Amino acid sequence: MLHVRFSGAVKESPVVVRRSVVSSVGAAVLASALLLVSGLSAEAAAPTACKSSACTGKNPQREGCGSGAQVIAKVSPAGGGPQVELRNSARCSAAWARIQKANSSWRFKIEIRKGHAYIANASPSYEAYTPMVGSSNAYRACVEQYDGRGGSWSCTGWH
Repeated sequence: MLHVRFSGAVKESPVVVRRSVVSSVGAAVLASALLLVSGLSAEAAAPTACKSSACTGKNPQREGCGSGAQVIAKVSPAGGGPQVELRNSARCSAAWARIQKANSSWRFKIEIRKGHAYIANASPSYEAYTPMVGSSNAYRACVEQYDGRGGSWSCTGWH
C-alpha cells in the first residue's frame, strides 16, 4: 500500500482506496458467480428418486425428473386443439407426456410400444402430465381427438 504523510497523520492515497474498492467489488462479483455456478451444479447433480425403468408409473415432478427435461416431440389433434409435448429427462432416463391448461375432456397419453399406456386428462387450472416410462423402451405421446366419440388418437413418432 502507498502511504502519504500529511501533518503527521498517515493517510492512504486515493489511488490505493480506489484499488481497494475495485478489488472488493471484483471479489463480491466473483463470489456471487461462484455461488451461482455451485448452486446450478448442486441442482444438476442432485440425486433423483428413480432411474430408467424404476421411474415407470411415477410422477415426474415428485421424483425430481422435471428439472432440465427436454421437449423431444409435439403433437396436436387432427381436428385442432391443445398440443401435447413428449418430454424426456436425461437425468432420470425417463419420458412422459405433458399438456398445457385445457378443457378436462381432452385426454392424452404416453405409451410403450407393445406395452402399457398411461392416459391422463387435461386440466383447465394447470398443466397436466402422465406418469413416466423408462426411456430404454420405445415410447410416444398421443392426444385424443375431442369429438364426443373418442378413440381417434394423433401421436408423435416412436422414440
